[in-house]
Amino acid sequence: MEQPKQPFLETLYHLRTIEQVILYNKMAEIPASEATAAVDFLESEYEREATGYPYTAPKFDAAAALWGAKTLYNAAQLMVYRDTKSAELAALLPPFPGTPDASAMLSADICLRFLPQVAWQLHNIDAEDPLIAVLRQRLVQFHYSAIVFDVEIQDIAIEPLFKNDCFRQLYIDRVTERKAAKWAALPAIKEQVLANLGNHKALFWREIDLIN
Repeated sequence: MEQPKQPFLETLYHLRTIEQVILYNKMAEIPASEATAAVDFLESEYEREATGYPYTAPKFDAAAALWGAKTLYNAAQLMVYRDTKSAELAALLPPFPGTPDASAMLSADICLRFLPQVAWQLHNIDAEDPLIAVLRQRLVQFHYSAIVFDVEIQDIAIEPLFKNDCFRQLYIDRVTERKAAKWAALPAIKEQVLANLGNHKALFWREIDLIN
């Protein structure tokens, strides 16, 4: 598909409105003006979702939201435009600088929640694609967006994030809704999931008592 004047912003709009990613015939740098407009759009999307969040939503993290959007956008374009050496993939998809807090997790998730679908599609095309390993690394760092995806989570530090009531409830709700058994096996998460289900665990998630 030929690129419009603002391919990054248009892709984000399609992603958030109809959950589809636009694939273009080449990759290009994202101008600063387009990135600024994208942050404004992502902030409006975050605020719209936050109206339905439990407790008080963390403040919008513009840097994390933009990083998540760029990560999703570049990963999607790399599915079809791969004039890139394996060693350069990590540079095109850099890790988020620093340790993400609840605000960063939720802000990045506005777009990053779609990244597992890109990874799954890449796996269907070529299970040995080196890009998959890079995406897994990014999803380990932002594990809220990876819930139910096949990533290593044994060493994630969940307790500091759970100090935020809003993030904790959203995290537990997502684990429960997706019946993410690997996540529920983590002691700190299982305890919260069981408390969340209460007397209804047999109805909503019968297998939860079997998860070690």
